[in-house]
Amino acid sequence: MSAEGHREEQQPVGDTSGFTSAEPQPRYAWVVMGNLWGMDLANVFVFMSIGVLIPIWKDDIGITPLQAGLMGSAGFFGFGLMALPASIWLTKYNPRLITLICSLGMAGAALLHAVAPSVEVIILARFTFVLLAVSRIQMQIIFIQQWFKPRLYAVVNSLDFSNRSVGQTLAVAITPALVGLLGGWRAVYVVLAIALVILSLTWSVIGRERRRSQAEGGPAPQVGSPAGVLKRHKVLWIVAGCQIGAAVSFASLLTFYPTYAIESLDLSVTEVGFLMSFFPIGGILGSLSAGAISQRIGLRKPLIWIPGIFLPVFYFTLLRVDIIPLAGLLLLGIGFFAMAVPPILSTIPLDMRLPPREVAVALGLLRTLFPIGATFGPLLVGAIQEGGGSLFLALSIVSPMPITLLIGGRLLPETGPKKR
Repeated sequence: MSAEGHREEQQPVGDTSGFTSAEPQPRYAWVVMGNLWGMDLANVFVFMSIGVLIPIWKDDIGITPLQAGLMGSAGFFGFGLMALPASIWLTKYNPRLITLICSLGMAGAALLHAVAPSVEVIILARFTFVLLAVSRIQMQIIFIQQWFKPRLYAVVNSLDFSNRSVGQTLAVAITPALVGLLGGWRAVYVVLAIALVILSLTWSVIGRERRRSQAEGGPAPQVGSPAGVLKRHKVLWIVAGCQIGAAVSFASLLTFYPTYAIESLDLSVTEVGFLMSFFPIGGILGSLSAGAISQRIGLRKPLIWIPGIFLPVFYFTLLRVDIIPLAGLLLLGIGFFAMAVPPILSTIPLDMRLPPREVAVALGLLRTLFPIGATFGPLLVGAIQEGGGSLFLALSIVSPMPITLLIGGRLLPETGPKKR
C-alpha cells in the first residue's frame, strides 16, 4: 500500500483488538494476510490430499468407487452449503473473532479425520471441516477490503489464490511421503490439526481490523440487507455461474485422476503424487499472473473466456496420452487456466465498489454455485464406474464441461480499469 493510504481513521465500533488506526498500516496488512494465508495452506492441504489418499484408503479401510465419489463431493457440498449463509449472517459479527472460532473448529475436524473408525466418519469430518473453512474464508474478504486499496484488489486476489495453489502442490506432492514418514495417513491429519491450533493462537495475538473511509477509496457504506445485492446486480449470477461446468471437471480430476493414472500409466502412489503436483504448479503460475495480466491489459473478461476454450481440450487429451512427461505438461496447462479464472471472478465484485458485506455475499454466491458442479462431478464419475462403466468413460463425459467459462465470460460486462 502506498503512503497516501495511511491516514488517520476512527477506531471501528466493536473492535476489541486494541489497534489504533492511526498507526502505520502497510506492512501490517501483509502480517494480517500472512496469518490468514497460513490457515489457507492448512485448509487446502486437508481438502486436496484426498486424491492421493483414496488409493491408500482402498487398501486400508476398503473404500468403494461410490464412497470415493461421496468423499470428493462431501467437501464441495459443504463449501456450497455454507458459503452464502456465512456471507449473509456471519459477516454481521466481529470477523476477527469468527476467524478464530472457525480456525479452532477446523483443527478439531482435522483431528476427527485422524481418529475416524470408518469411511462414514471421514466423510462427516470432511464435511464439517469445509463448513468451518468456508465460513472463515468469507471473513477473509472483509479483511482484504479493510487493509488494501482498490488498485491492489486484483493483485491481492492473485496472491490469495496462488497461496492456495501452493497448498495444492504440497498436498498432492508430499502427502504420500508424509504417510510413510509419519507412519500412516492418520498422523498426517494430526500434524495438520496441530498446525491449525498454532495458527489460531498466533491469530489471537496479531489478528486486527482496520476501517477505511470512502474518501480513502474505501467501499460505499452498507445500506439494508447485504443479500439484496443479488437482486440489484443480476450480473453477479453470471459471475458465479460461469464456473459450474469447470467445477465438474475440476473436482472429478482431483478425485479420480490419481487412481486413473495408477491404473493406466502403471504408476505408484508416490509417483502419481509427483505427477499431480504439476496441476497446482500450473495453478500457482495462473493465479499469480492473472491479476498482473488483467491490470496490465485493463480487462477482466479475456482471462475468463479464453480458459473456457483451452480447458476442455486439455482435459480430453489428458485421458488419451500414455507419455508421462506429456501428461505432466497437460496437467500444468490445466492448472494454469483453471486457476487464472478465480482471482478475476473474485475481483469483479470489488471492481463494482460494493460494501464489504455485499462483496462477501457476491463471492458467497460464487462459492455456492461452484461447489454445485464440484459436488455433481465426482458423484457422476463414481456412479458410472460403480455401475459397470470404465473410469476412462466417466472422466471423458465430464471433460468438456469447462465450456461454461467461454459462454459466461462472453456474456459478462467488462469491469476492468480500461472500461472504468
